[in-house]
Amino acid sequence: MSISEVFNNQSFKYYLNLLKMKTRFYLKGIIGLILLLTIAVGCNKEDEAPEFATLSFNGAEVMTKLPAGLTNSTDQYAQECVDMIEYALDMTGFIDNMAVPDDAQKSSKKGTGDTWTWTWEYGGESFTFHWTYDEDNSKRYWTMEVSFGGGPLFDYIEAWEMKDGSEGEVTYNFNWVTINDGDPMEDYVDLFWKYSWRLDSSGTYYFTWTYDTNDAEYDFFMRYEIVIYADGSGEIDYIFFDEPYYHMEWTTSGGGSWIYYFGGVETSGTWPAG
Repeated sequence: MSISEVFNNQSFKYYLNLLKMKTRFYLKGIIGLILLLTIAVGCNKEDEAPEFATLSFNGAEVMTKLPAGLTNSTDQYAQECVDMIEYALDMTGFIDNMAVPDDAQKSSKKGTGDTWTWTWEYGGESFTFHWTYDEDNSKRYWTMEVSFGGGPLFDYIEAWEMKDGSEGEVTYNFNWVTINDGDPMEDYVDLFWKYSWRLDSSGTYYFTWTYDTNDAEYDFFMRYEIVIYADGSGEIDYIFFDEPYYHMEWTTSGGGSWIYYFGGVETSGTWPAG
């Protein structure tokens, strides 16, 4: 059973609909904020742009760690493996939105770090963004908070990275989307995406992407776990509603194997190096 066949499975659609119901605030928020920041960053003045270090994470660079025999393979499952890794690594939209517009006003925050503030107005409503950069001897730190109509600040982005780029974490928190929401909140739970990466002393690279929640029923809704060893071999696991969904692993040559789990059904196979 290929991943496309699994996604057409009726049981999978049931769980996907459950996920959508639990995350309706999240879906609305992510679309809204990406639009807000795209417009906000696009409306720049000709003032001197704020200067601070940017996140160095590069998903395309991580992809070069994979063996050519995997990335060049024409086998369906090898291609799905590469696509899944590339998809998990892709933070492009969020990283682009971590830019501060040129017309942001520099201010201070809690006596530490450099903070820029800017406001975007639409339809008589205003959103104010507070973007802070700080660093110490070994790490860089970024935070973004948002307020609606001059109200309290809500977390949106928290990130840190080692200055050598060997380790880092970015968390996107979407709880703020309810600040101007008239819908009932009885079943609302904290929702956020968390990306973590680490390169250890042996040259092994670890990456996780977690769609996390404080829902008592699940530890997390979705989680990718990727390991790329120094020799180019590696493995990827996808966990859905706390249950294993698929596992793939590959050798230094690029050949590999796959296992799909769903609804008590397990299918597996192998692919040759390309």
